[in-house]
Amino acid sequence: MSYQAGRPENVLRRAEDLIAINEPTLALQSLYNFITAKRTKYINPTTPELVQNFKLFISIAIKNRLSKDIKDALYHYKRIVQTANTTEGYESLEQLAKFFLKEANSKLDEAQTQANDAAEAAIEENVLSAAAAQKVLDTLEEEEEVAHDEEEDDVEAFHFNVSPENILLSSVTTDDSTDRSNKEFFLPWLKFVWEAHRTVLELLKNNNKLETSYCQVILEAFQFCIKYERKAEFKRLCELLKNHLLAMSKPEFEDAVNLSNPDTLQKFLDTRFQQLNTAVKLELWKESFKSIDDVHVLMKISKRTPKPIALVNYYKNLAKIFQVSNDYIYATTARQKLFELLIQSPIITAEELKEHSTLYLITALSIPVSESSSRSFSVQNGLVDSEFYKRKNQKLTSLLNLKEVPTRESLLGSNTLKAVLKYADANIVALFNLLEKSFNPLTFNTSANKILNELASNDKYLSYTTPLKEVIVSKIISKVSTLYESIKFDFLYKISTFENSIFNYDQFTFEDLLVNGSFSNLIKSDVEIDDEAGVVSFTDKLYASPASRVNSRLFDLEKALSSAINLINVEQYNASKKELQNRLLQAANEQFAAEKENILKTSELIAQREEELRASKLEEKLENEKARQEAAIKQRKAEEERIQQEAERRERERIEKTTKMIEMDNKKQIVANINASGIIHIKFEDVKDMSEDDIRKLQIKKLEEESNKLEEKTQAIVKRADYIERAQRQYEIPLLEKEFEHDVVKQREEYEVLKKKNEEQSKAAHEQALQIKERLSRFVPVFEEYSNKLAELSVDVRKEKELKIKEKLEAAKKARIAEFIEEKKKEFLEAQQREKEAAKAKAMAEAQAAAEAKMYEAQNRAREEALKARQAAMGQASSSGRYTPPTATPSRYTPPTAAPSRYTPPTAAPSRYTPPTAVPSRASPSQGSGDPERADYEALKTKGSLSMSERLKLKRLAAKFDSTMTFFDDMKTSFKDVEIQDNEIPTLKFLEASESLVTLFDLLGSSAFSVVQSDMTGNINKVSNKFLSDPEGCATLQKLILTEVKEGGKKTATQGLLWLTRGLQFTAVAMRKCIDNPDWELSKAFEKSYSETLSKYHSMLVKPIFKLAMKACPYRKDFFAKLGEDLAKVNEQLLQWVVALENIVQEVMKFFDSGNYGKGL
Repeated sequence: MSYQAGRPENVLRRAEDLIAINEPTLALQSLYNFITAKRTKYINPTTPELVQNFKLFISIAIKNRLSKDIKDALYHYKRIVQTANTTEGYESLEQLAKFFLKEANSKLDEAQTQANDAAEAAIEENVLSAAAAQKVLDTLEEEEEVAHDEEEDDVEAFHFNVSPENILLSSVTTDDSTDRSNKEFFLPWLKFVWEAHRTVLELLKNNNKLETSYCQVILEAFQFCIKYERKAEFKRLCELLKNHLLAMSKPEFEDAVNLSNPDTLQKFLDTRFQQLNTAVKLELWKESFKSIDDVHVLMKISKRTPKPIALVNYYKNLAKIFQVSNDYIYATTARQKLFELLIQSPIITAEELKEHSTLYLITALSIPVSESSSRSFSVQNGLVDSEFYKRKNQKLTSLLNLKEVPTRESLLGSNTLKAVLKYADANIVALFNLLEKSFNPLTFNTSANKILNELASNDKYLSYTTPLKEVIVSKIISKVSTLYESIKFDFLYKISTFENSIFNYDQFTFEDLLVNGSFSNLIKSDVEIDDEAGVVSFTDKLYASPASRVNSRLFDLEKALSSAINLINVEQYNASKKELQNRLLQAANEQFAAEKENILKTSELIAQREEELRASKLEEKLENEKARQEAAIKQRKAEEERIQQEAERRERERIEKTTKMIEMDNKKQIVANINASGIIHIKFEDVKDMSEDDIRKLQIKKLEEESNKLEEKTQAIVKRADYIERAQRQYEIPLLEKEFEHDVVKQREEYEVLKKKNEEQSKAAHEQALQIKERLSRFVPVFEEYSNKLAELSVDVRKEKELKIKEKLEAAKKARIAEFIEEKKKEFLEAQQREKEAAKAKAMAEAQAAAEAKMYEAQNRAREEALKARQAAMGQASSSGRYTPPTATPSRYTPPTAAPSRYTPPTAAPSRYTPPTAVPSRASPSQGSGDPERADYEALKTKGSLSMSERLKLKRLAAKFDSTMTFFDDMKTSFKDVEIQDNEIPTLKFLEASESLVTLFDLLGSSAFSVVQSDMTGNINKVSNKFLSDPEGCATLQKLILTEVKEGGKKTATQGLLWLTRGLQFTAVAMRKCIDNPDWELSKAFEKSYSETLSKYHSMLVKPIFKLAMKACPYRKDFFAKLGEDLAKVNEQLLQWVVALENIVQEVMKFFDSGNYGKGL
């Protein structure tokens, strides 16, 4: 019926309704009309309802084994996917193909179960029928012995429920029953599943987005062939894969499989290795060799070295193939390659190595001694020219990656074989020594009997007995022919026979081989056997040389002399001749009857064979007629398939044309969008033959080129400004030094005047104080008397207060006792209010945490204000005259750091100079034991934990009294104070150390690092907020990450910790490079660190900003001077700090990598 394609959900609902009313045929037709409709191909292929429609259609079609309809449906869905051209669409196609195979295999398993049940039922019925038939036959035999008058009564006494069908079935074997059940139930589904695999392979072939599923289906098809032993299907599968590989080597469209891609090539190489294994398991040696050829071609294309396990598999199977074809030279070469791989394996066991070594050695010993004996019969007899044999050797040599054709001598004399002797079985090694090292033809049979018996008793070596027998006998005959001119035949046969009959020839075969067999080409002499004397003679071959011609003449002379003697002794000659005639006549008479009988038998045999020949010709004629009819049927089918393929080809061309038009419009739109931005301009004619991805890559490339040009211009401007700034500063240094000297002289004069004035004022004040002391000394007795009275009065007051306190204490005790009694009474009520109090306590804890956070922030602000107040106080002290002139020379002047991008034109020279702060000299008398500030400094140094105000005070006093105070001494918490226990890092200590690190960037003296500071501070706040919300659950960084992952939602703290760790890594690497390279400036160290750490996480827009910031670093000597005056102490503390920071960064990044917690952040 006609059906207009509608919405997928409506079609699905309609099909399900038809199935519910037991109308699957109508449902199938409805789904097929929807699938093949033109409007369906414009639906999004990932729509769940559309996919469900296809799955339902496949399920119904599988039940009816409609493989052609399923194939049409899958190809229609593939066209829909190709129209959408999305990754999700191709994934849906893969899922649909896998669903088809899964459903088909499940039906095959059900059919196999059904066939087995039917076979068992049929076998049981056959057994019962046979028993009943046998009972009938037994009864009939007994009836024949009974008298005729009792026959009727006896027959009526037996009643059997046996039908003629049961009697016929009783003659059928159980094997026939099994075959019938398989043919009825199992074989149709087996063919259907094979067609399913072939359909899916054709569907997924030659598409780089489907190559993974394509390889998986190939492996499933191999398993199918192995499981059900389908050799014919495997041959067709190999041919199909061969055609696919040829098509892949000539890609015709954009999404075609690219064999130049190493990953793709590795996938197909793995499938060919599996194909080789399957062919060997099925013992299809021709297909195995073809698979070897495919593997070799792919290995030559691949730029990667194959995996050792793959090469082991390759050479192992290659050795099996050569051994089956009796080509022991190349089988030995393959096992040599295999041994060279296995000896390098770290996981191979001694037993496995011994087994492979033994097989290698016995295969080498099985190589025929004569080179020509390894060739085929056609080559030896001139039926095939030597070029064929040469091409064959070249082919086999290339499969083994050899440069020359191997020989028996080269293989037995190789260094690898010498190494094999250490691992091979002792019996095989002993046989090798007997054959190749100390071969003696006269004693070999007695020496090797025990070894050969053990070989014959081992099933693993049975296949080598025949070639070993030929090698042994050929070596014995060859050696004997060179040692003796003649030898007794019985003795020669005796030394060529052994206790085990497997290694022996019978006498007739041995004689035939000796004269006409393959051993004849090993003997450089003619072999003559004297049957009467039982002697084997080895004579030179006729006319092989001038000497042989002389020997022939001597033989002729011997014949002539014998004739002359017979003429002289006529009577003796006649008597011997007559006696010989009599013996021959007597022998002929004795053999006449036997010969006559043989002639009659021969004539009968000829007649029988003529009859068989006529029957075979008739059968051959019938088979040819049947083959002709089958060929005609196949030709008609091929023509129908060709017509169908032609229609499909036209449809594909139309689709491809439409697809190309759509792609061209998309390309035009992409080019228009790129040109609309105004940054770069692309001509459509230049990119019309490129893919959309290539156009986007070109856009990115041009943007990068523009960015690089802009960066080069910026660097040129920076470099020029840097040169100008340096020149200005070098010019102004002498002027500043002169101004500094002038200021020092002037200040020295002002200091002397001020010092003289202060001394005069101090003397006047001292004289005035002495006068006051003398004037007030008369009031001292009165003061002492008053103070004594006051002390007595205070004692009385204290006693009165103690009495009042005791009275209050007693009253409090009584009140406490009463309160305790009251609490006991109210205990039940308090138990009910515990939950409310717990909730209130939790709220208070959260409020306290927030208060602590605010207090921490307030402490930071107080610290900054204290620093500002200190600077203001120092400036005020300088202006008030409390100033100690500096003792340093003008060499203390440090030029300002190079910051070309932030250059400020210099102002008047005097305004550049900042006078030293009014800090008393460390050698001044104020450092005496009576100085209260000195005592406070010593007390604060020995105190354990300090508040923020105490730390600021300690820092101020250290700058005054301790010249060895460094930046690291002033840190609130250093990274070396963060203890790592069980690979876990405490969160609170880590945050405090990170906050202390942020102040390090203040010493760089440039606002360019404000970006880094603000970023690290923001990340610290993210982690701090999470920690304050759950201090116990986030006690360590690892617990913090796991807690946030468990909670789900946004991973704000994890993201902050990740970027904070990256910033710490950047700092650690920069400081490490400063330590390891003392001659480097800070800018170089920070640039190297940025390129190794943060650069890979930043975009193209951010990278130039950070690169400019790195150039704003101060000089190395200025930075280290700010860290502390004691350079040795600074270097030691900096190294300890960097080592601790590196350990912490390594642990955090290791934890992120272990669970992939940083993915997407």
